[in-house]
Amino acid sequence: MRWLLEVTRPVLRPLLRSVVCRVVSLLAGAALLALGAYAVADAAVHLSRTGAPGALRSAWAIVSAMAVLALLKAALRYAEQFLGHLVAFRALELLRAELFRALLPRAPRLSAGSRSGDLLARATKDIDRIEVFFAHTLAPAVSALVVPAAVLVVVSATTSWVVALAVLPLLAAQLVLVPALGARASVRASRAASRQRAALTHHVKDTVQAMGDIVGYGRERQRLEQLAALDANVASALRPSTTWASLRRGASQVLGLAAPVVVVAAGAGNVDSGSVSVPALAAAAAAVLRLSGTAQGAEALVSALAPALASAERVWEVVHAPVERHDGTRELSSGISHEVLWQGVSYTYPAACAALDSTSGSGSLGGSVLPGRAAPTADAGRMSRAAPAAAPALNDVSLRARAGRWTCVVGASGSGKSTLAMLVLRCEPLGPGSAQTGRVLIDGIDVRDLRTDSLYQEVALVPQHAHLFRACVADNVRLAAPSASDEEVREACRAAGVHEEVEALPHGYDTLVGERGETLSGGQRQRLALARALLARPNLLVLDELSSHLDPQTQARVRAGIRRYLPEATVVEITHQVRQSVQADHVVVLDAGKVVQEGSPSVLLEVDGPLRTLLARG
Repeated sequence: MRWLLEVTRPVLRPLLRSVVCRVVSLLAGAALLALGAYAVADAAVHLSRTGAPGALRSAWAIVSAMAVLALLKAALRYAEQFLGHLVAFRALELLRAELFRALLPRAPRLSAGSRSGDLLARATKDIDRIEVFFAHTLAPAVSALVVPAAVLVVVSATTSWVVALAVLPLLAAQLVLVPALGARASVRASRAASRQRAALTHHVKDTVQAMGDIVGYGRERQRLEQLAALDANVASALRPSTTWASLRRGASQVLGLAAPVVVVAAGAGNVDSGSVSVPALAAAAAAVLRLSGTAQGAEALVSALAPALASAERVWEVVHAPVERHDGTRELSSGISHEVLWQGVSYTYPAACAALDSTSGSGSLGGSVLPGRAAPTADAGRMSRAAPAAAPALNDVSLRARAGRWTCVVGASGSGKSTLAMLVLRCEPLGPGSAQTGRVLIDGIDVRDLRTDSLYQEVALVPQHAHLFRACVADNVRLAAPSASDEEVREACRAAGVHEEVEALPHGYDTLVGERGETLSGGQRQRLALARALLARPNLLVLDELSSHLDPQTQARVRAGIRRYLPEATVVEITHQVRQSVQADHVVVLDAGKVVQEGSPSVLLEVDGPLRTLLARG
């Protein structure tokens, strides 16, 4: 709760104003109903005594006061709603911004160890529940305590302390005992329901994204059955909470309706003795009846508190997860090509990344997070699942990519090539005292000591599975340089060998790209990702399986375009297509996480070694 108050501190003042408006509005509503009851009772008393029509004239003053109170209540109600929604939308902004700020330094482990549907549920539904409690439940809860106390004081002053004392136990039960019914069970149920909702969200997300495969393999019924089972799990988890909420609401309603009866019964003797007038007793009964809805705010607080606390815990877990990638203080020199040195690097992917919730289960990986221009790839995530803890992805690897040269890292699938690329961008933590050892240096500076902004300004990664947003082609390319002109975007696409194909699209660079670039071919997606990286003009370019979807002619054209566009940049290319590596300045052959051969491709091809063996396999 302390963390929640710290994050939402900017909205506490308007929230307080909303609470004040609600309290005064409810007091005006109670006074409005009490005055109406007083006027009717007073008129009835006069009519029963005199029978003269003139007895109604005394009610006009009360009616005038009621009109003023009605206008005041309407204005206060508007102010309360305005301030409440202001708090709501601002709280959503603050909470989501806090979550995303926390995600960036934690992205590698969170995106690998958590399901993307679970993270999506935390960022949307869980924060929505916190906002509903914070902006729309807190004010009713405070007013549920303040308004009854004020009304009882007025009832005691206008009738008798006996009347106020008689109704006090009913109000106390409404405010204290009823909300306590099943409170702990509701919290447990809400926690379980939050986890089940996350699983349901992930299932729906996976189903929508893999719709083509599901239909192609005829698995629609199976996915629907799984969806129904997950939906049933959510309903089952919520059942205790909804049952207790219904019981609390019913008990609160009974107590609220019994309160005015108790007022009349307790005050009847005072009316007989003449110490309390009938109109005053009627007004007191009406005011207490009006408290029925007000006091239910305490019950609503408990009903909203359980899911809000469960959701807050889930968001808090992400925000306070261990930071495995701390920002450094040093910077890379700009405007020069950079040298990369992997020095005694060993890296072992965990057998199973620690998930945020032990009960959330395993499943497909979460979506990658894009810090700057670089992002963890789906391939890295696939390797983290496939590589067992006993088999290092990299084993004491030492190699150098010289400044301004094109270095090609080749090897069979699973040999550790992509892991090398990930470590350059700090997309996977590399720390001493664990399964990850060694250093990755750029111009002699450990990447862990570099400022993130400096690293991503100088280094760009083109992942094998780049993410394209549902936006036009130009905006997707501009992700790396939002201020780039249209001509600069076109120039980058020309260098990436995709300009002509973009121009052939229905609206050229303004053509809307489907979600994840589904409207484009695999090769087009790769080259747009390359154009995005080129647009930022990095001095160190890392290419992960750039040619996996390209034919040999296109591959040659793209490589030539990269060199024309970035003539001085250092290029590190990860590939399993050995034939293309012979065009590089330097070739490194990896096998089972170890460097087995490196050197100039012309020299390596002269000897009978791993490179020639890979080339012979095709």
